Amino acid sequence: MKPKNKIKSKILLKMVLWFSASALFIVAILSVVIYWNAQSLMVKKESENNQKILFQVKYNTNLMNDAITRLAQSIFLNGDINKIMYAEEENMVDVIIRMNTAVTSLTSSYPYVHSISIYNRNLDQFYNAGSPVFFNDTQLSELNASDKVLPKLKPIYRDIHKVMNGRVESEHVLSYFMYETPMDDEKPSALVINVKPEWLLENIKQINMIDPQKKSSIFLLDQQDDIVDTDQAAEKQNQLKWFQQEYAQYKQSDPTPSTDGSFKRTYMDTQYLVTFSYMDSIGMTLMKIQPALEVNGYLNSFKTSIILITVFVLLMAIAISVSISRKIYSPIGNLVQTISAGRMHKFDLRGTGDEISYLDSVYKQSMEQLNLFDKQRYQYDDVIKHYWLNRLLTEKVKLGQTELADLFRETKIALPLEGTYAVLLLKIDNYRRFQQTFSAQDKETIRFAIINIASEWVAKKYINEGLDLRDDHVAIILSLPAEDEPFEEELAPLIREAQQFVQQYYKITFSASLSPLLHQLEALPTLYNKALEQSVYRFIYGHRSFIDADTVLANEAGKKKGYSKSLEEQLQEAILKGDLTGIERALKTLFDEMTQLSYYNAMASTFRLLETAKTTLELRPAPALSAVPIDLSTLSLSIMENETLEGIFDRLGDTLKLALQTQEGAEPPPSKVNHYVVETVSDYILTHYDDPTLCLASIASMMKITQRRLGNLFKDVMEVSVADFINETRLTKAAELLTGSEVSVREIVEKVGVLNETYFFSLFKKRFGVTPKEYALQNNVKQLKKSGSHTE
Repeated sequence: MKPKNKIKSKILLKMVLWFSASALFIVAILSVVIYWNAQSLMVKKESENNQKILFQVKYNTNLMNDAITRLAQSIFLNGDINKIMYAEEENMVDVIIRMNTAVTSLTSSYPYVHSISIYNRNLDQFYNAGSPVFFNDTQLSELNASDKVLPKLKPIYRDIHKVMNGRVESEHVLSYFMYETPMDDEKPSALVINVKPEWLLENIKQINMIDPQKKSSIFLLDQQDDIVDTDQAAEKQNQLKWFQQEYAQYKQSDPTPSTDGSFKRTYMDTQYLVTFSYMDSIGMTLMKIQPALEVNGYLNSFKTSIILITVFVLLMAIAISVSISRKIYSPIGNLVQTISAGRMHKFDLRGTGDEISYLDSVYKQSMEQLNLFDKQRYQYDDVIKHYWLNRLLTEKVKLGQTELADLFRETKIALPLEGTYAVLLLKIDNYRRFQQTFSAQDKETIRFAIINIASEWVAKKYINEGLDLRDDHVAIILSLPAEDEPFEEELAPLIREAQQFVQQYYKITFSASLSPLLHQLEALPTLYNKALEQSVYRFIYGHRSFIDADTVLANEAGKKKGYSKSLEEQLQEAILKGDLTGIERALKTLFDEMTQLSYYNAMASTFRLLETAKTTLELRPAPALSAVPIDLSTLSLSIMENETLEGIFDRLGDTLKLALQTQEGAEPPPSKVNHYVVETVSDYILTHYDDPTLCLASIASMMKITQRRLGNLFKDVMEVSVADFINETRLTKAAELLTGSEVSVREIVEKVGVLNETYFFSLFKKRFGVTPKEYALQNNVKQLKKSGSHTE
């Protein structure tokens, strides 16, 4: 394509934009991740550096604290001090001499010692060195008077209120208490060493003066988290008090408080990094505050570098995207030109839509034409194949081997021309219900599915061809190896698996009838007829049965023509007596005998048994018989609708039980009975409308009432047939789903129990006058108009 056309190409522009946007997105994500990680690492590193400084201060403080502690212990153990502390009589000359002797070298060796106080509990008197001799330590007295235990050798930051020229001034000291724990409840004699706080704060001030431009500072909190400081400006004190409060809130919010850590806070539009460390030796906390600008300064320069890198990568990505997109687009553009050159509508004249949309539409049109050609060819080939298989199975075709070979090759029939053959007949169970439930198209589809599934399972062992005989059965022609004699043992499990698969996915069952073996292809009609004859034995062996020649041999070879007369008399006697247990026992024995008969004898015996049961019921008293909700005139035909002896046994037993219970019980008037029956049917339809098999036959079978009687009762009360009521219920529910949910029409058809979508559309349009989609659209328009009127 020319450059001008390339610029106009929509798909090319999309490719460039997508490539560029993808590159920008990846670079942006990486840049943000790198920036945040760098910020986290820098803050963490700065916090670690601050901790190192605090640990150094902590170490120096511990050394000085150990020195004061040893001093306090040595003074406490001094004999002169003990004489003063425990004297029982006051001798001031002796007190002064002993005090001077004990503390002569103290002030020169320990310049930070403020004063020493001795409390004698015997005389209740304080003696002091470094302050007035009889200075009364009121705080110590208050502590003694309270229940609090004085801490030993732990500094307590307090104000001793010094008196200067008659005025009381604040004087802060760190007090160390030393005493022996008394045996009684009296307050103990004690030694108090008051230390100037400068010995601790001087070390901190020296560190704060190292780099004052950074505006970082270290300060000390006592045991109550109060600030320990004697010389701070008012503005600085306000800042320290604010951080003191923030630290208290931080400790309360932290579920697992630690002795060392850091956090960020903003004070007067400036963010600070606060690092703290607890000194357990003196019970105080060191805290360092540092403006975060020091850290953010490095981050800002780093962020600028990242932005520049991102812009550079974006420009490179755009240039590379244009180059790559042109190379990728080149074959697409050439293909569009080639295709549109030979078509009536050129790509440039198609309006909106890009090249891919154009190629997609061309592809769909081409595939539709190819599928149409393939379908026509496949239907022709399939029809020809089915025609010849049907002829081979139902009539003797006289063709030579060469003609048959050409025919099989042209129609793609997989059967060999020579070998051993058998016919497998698959007969649909409950065929009457199958006819009533499914549409013609669905029935054809299900028969086709049965052929495919069974043929696929059988193909695991044997070559086969299947065909639909357009009746209640389909057939599979088998080609068996000559040496494979007991093939029934291998074929039966394969058919069982196919039966299970069809029942699971299509909710229907079928029985199988296998013909004997013959070695001529011309004998297929004989095998087919034999399989048909054997299939009637489903009446005896039940649904989903597998019938072969060996299975029916015992029945056909039997000499008995019917059941014994004595059993029939036992049944009659039990019916006349109303003995339900006796009826069930007699019926079970009778049907067990009939399973051993041939098919035709079993059928004759069944009709004979039904007539006997009906005749015996008619012999019961007339008043009671009038209450029986069973049409005796059609009893035999109704029961014989069942395809198996097992079904007839269950139906006959239930019918006799219902008849006898109705005769013997005190039933309400017939009108009430009819109303109860109709109400039950209508409730069942309203709760089971989504069952595709729901119909008059299934409901009548469930309620053990003949179809004709149930249909008449329902129509007399409801003035509508059962089938119309079912359709009306399904259509009403479908209309609700169309207006109240976003479900598609196909899903709604399945939800209301209709299998044929075309049939549903015709019913819906007949009922509402519009198609389901038009109905949903009209309802949406009404709702929009209603909401618009409410808004106005």
